[in-house]
Amino acid sequence: MQDIAQSVGFSRPALYYHFRDKHDILAALVEQITVRTEREAARIADASSTRGATAILREIVRAHALLILERPAQFAVLLREERHLPGPARATQQRGKRDLLDRLASVVAEGAAGGEFRSVDAHLAALSIFGMCNWTVEWFRPAGRLREVDVADAIADFALAMVGRPAVATDSTTVEGWLKILRDDISHVERLIGARKS
Repeated sequence: MQDIAQSVGFSRPALYYHFRDKHDILAALVEQITVRTEREAARIADASSTRGATAILREIVRAHALLILERPAQFAVLLREERHLPGPARATQQRGKRDLLDRLASVVAEGAAGGEFRSVDAHLAALSIFGMCNWTVEWFRPAGRLREVDVADAIADFALAMVGRPAVATDSTTVEGWLKILRDDISHVERLIGARKS
């Protein structure tokens, strides 16, 4: 606690006025990062009933990435110390991460069902998007050539490209590759027809 107080320019008693110990600080990070991210994702999804899955996924991913990019030190500490969280904070952390992953997977699944996205493993797509956002803490530098908003916008575009319908598959030069494209196209048309009938 003395080291933390010196780093932030507080006296030790002043720091203790706000936090009883290191666990209190970690619990506050859970609220400011994990819980805040999930609440924002829920707000976006709840406020977007008239919009499609593409717009919803873009906004959720962008918001999640931007929160991490603007608070890299806090997020890095939370990742590093996650296993040392006290019981209630650990439960909140795990629940917040799970809820965000479930929400991402749900948006991807709804987009696939409505014909906006390819038929993909929604949970795997959610994990991939989650990891893409979280990994920025390892490489993003505020003094670099890109601003936080530029990176967040790019990551949102990458997420949509991941689940979107590619024009050409990477293995399209083979018969199997073309068959895969045709099957995906047929599946896409069937989903569109089904969505219009319901």
